[in-house]
Amino acid sequence: MKNKDILGLPIFCNHETTLKNTSYNDAAHRYMTESLLPVVDFDDVKTEYVRMYSCSPTPQSNDALAIIDGELYFIEFKDGNMRSEIHGVKRKIFESLLLFCDIINATISFTRERVNYILVYNKQKSEAYIKHLLEREEVQETPSLDSLMDDLGKLAHHNIDYFGLRQQFQNIYFKEVYTYKKEDFNEWLGQK
Repeated sequence: MKNKDILGLPIFCNHETTLKNTSYNDAAHRYMTESLLPVVDFDDVKTEYVRMYSCSPTPQSNDALAIIDGELYFIEFKDGNMRSEIHGVKRKIFESLLLFCDIINATISFTRERVNYILVYNKQKSEAYIKHLLEREEVQETPSLDSLMDDLGKLAHHNIDYFGLRQQFQNIYFKEVYTYKKEDFNEWLGQK
């Protein structure tokens, strides 16, 4: 099945929106991107899916499912402190994968070969947590080190995995896993 055919399934077509809409933070009343890229609101897909079943608590889900440059991507936006958010992000990954695979009648082998994952986070809300992670590795974070790491990552075409998502999920559940500060994500989108 082709990626565009997957997103052509009725449960996905019923929940088409824009990336901007899926990036909205209700609590802060702001968007994490202004992109009008057409996507599937995967939170809404999850809501429709679980109506068929009686379950409590309701599963968690990623914000968006999109095709970018012909590739499938799950996208999750986090505008809060990642220290308190990372466990929920991991839960959303697992539960979204289960729902997605059931909907398209596929296995994890399919997602490992054909689906990518992107976490977009607000660096300002997570600076203390990132500093804590770096200190565990005995690295002292400074604005110039942060800038140097970003520049080296871009030159090497390597995305920094601050939260360990790539290590945990890539090659077993997803084809590729990316973590972007919201500014870098919007720059990446602009290159697509």
